[in-house]
Amino acid sequence: MSAPKIPFPKQLRNEQAVTIYAGFLCGLIVCVASARWWHAWCNRTSRPSSVGGVRSFSRRARILITSTLERRTPWPWFGRPSIGLVLLVAVYLTVNVILCHTLLSSHAINHFASRYGWMGAANMSLCVFFGMKNTPLSLISRASHATINIFHRIVGYVAVFLIVLHAIVYLFHFGGQGKWEQFIRPSDLAGIGAGLAMLTLLVFGLYRHRNYELFYATHVVGFLVAIGLAYLHRPNWAKKLPIVMIFMGVIWGADRIVRGARVLRNLLNNAATIYPLPGGGTRVLIKKLSAEDAPGSHVYLWIPGLRLFQMHPFTVVSSGRSGLELVVKSHDGFTRALGDLAIDQPGGAAWVSVDGPYASLPDVEAYDKLVLIAGGSGAAFTFGLMNRMLRHPERLASQTIEFIWAVRHTEQLEWFAKHLKRLIRPGSGVKVTVYVTNAQPGEDIFVLPDVPKYEGDEEDREEEPLLGGCPSRHTEHTAGITLEYNKLDIETVVGDAVISSDNHQRILISTCGPKTLMDAVRDSVDMHCRKTNNSIDVHCEDFGS
Repeated sequence: MSAPKIPFPKQLRNEQAVTIYAGFLCGLIVCVASARWWHAWCNRTSRPSSVGGVRSFSRRARILITSTLERRTPWPWFGRPSIGLVLLVAVYLTVNVILCHTLLSSHAINHFASRYGWMGAANMSLCVFFGMKNTPLSLISRASHATINIFHRIVGYVAVFLIVLHAIVYLFHFGGQGKWEQFIRPSDLAGIGAGLAMLTLLVFGLYRHRNYELFYATHVVGFLVAIGLAYLHRPNWAKKLPIVMIFMGVIWGADRIVRGARVLRNLLNNAATIYPLPGGGTRVLIKKLSAEDAPGSHVYLWIPGLRLFQMHPFTVVSSGRSGLELVVKSHDGFTRALGDLAIDQPGGAAWVSVDGPYASLPDVEAYDKLVLIAGGSGAAFTFGLMNRMLRHPERLASQTIEFIWAVRHTEQLEWFAKHLKRLIRPGSGVKVTVYVTNAQPGEDIFVLPDVPKYEGDEEDREEEPLLGGCPSRHTEHTAGITLEYNKLDIETVVGDAVISSDNHQRILISTCGPKTLMDAVRDSVDMHCRKTNNSIDVHCEDFGS
């Protein structure tokens, strides 16, 4: 029997670099997760009454560090990332640059090209890991897959860049030697195909918000083509690339199997009742519930009779006797088709399933004051979060809660009428303010149904007017709601919430809605964090795609 072939020094050095990279990534994940757990623990254990002396100094230092890391940078072309995210990405990129250009067995150009390929493959694996819906990082880091998705995109860009660099440097290497025939070998043609598939992922990824269905289809197909051709690029197992590609396929496939099994389980004996809502809204009541369903989380809705190959995320507003409730705003594509179905067949049933729930909701019990701000259909999250909290009303006695909702027209209040009534009933302790931006006092009279005894009952009982004619004023105080007929001024709302808080309180500002709204909330919090002794955290619910 012949002895196993000893790898070339170039491959040994490449393996060493990738091993170091894997260790660095594990350490970085542990550091970030530990910081998040430490911050959450401090929020839970720190009490305003216990602040003093050394504790006061350490608390102030923690608030200063946290607020600085969460402060947004003035770089709109990058989406204005936080300082903490910029530092994290800078460390990640620095280590990539170092490992791409050190630990080489030779400084010949082909050794650099080979290293770019190895690091590109390593980052492809990391990209797939960050893109999983059922990711173990959610348990480790207290972050949902939607929060982690930004790293999926960043690592994906780096992987594509390294693959392109790998191809360009090898082009110079073999082209300079006149060995153009190298590029028509089957293995290298497979590598070129894998690179083109990666570029396709990048190009369509930049347009994911314009046409999500097209982006998603090309993402799945492009990924499968990329790993298949990359496997064929270096099929020799001694080269280790097949192992990396199989690992990627296994974790991607495992995530898909888990999601598929959940969808099939929820598809059995399930149906949804669909109702049209005024102002372009749709209410979906899904019959089948699971123990995991929780208001405030989001699920991926599948209606095979409407769009066989599409699933889209929506927030769970409530889960009760009438089913799992979703409220959807009609835009284009799937949501418009859903709205048209509700109008054509109001109260009709459809065969549905859901994948989820997914979420990493804030620990609301760790705060003294909660400020919930929503715009339009983004209130599905804030109402969902409140419904989750109202399951244990005794825990709210020591908290101050402000609920702010901005809508264009009063008719949109009907979307969450039952839940709005729950918030304003006596003893709830919730201060509710609604901003109507495109209407004048007295234009509409909205009837708010009474709240059933049990959440989820479909029957509405007594009805009373919520909005009455009041043409001479821009503010109404009626039925426990402060109604403002003007634009929502985020800076004023956040400023008033902070100023009215006691010293050294822990404040959570949670928001969902248009990107401009969430950006304004974060900017306002950044400004007020520098002027207060309170600990202020922001949770922006943006599960996007």
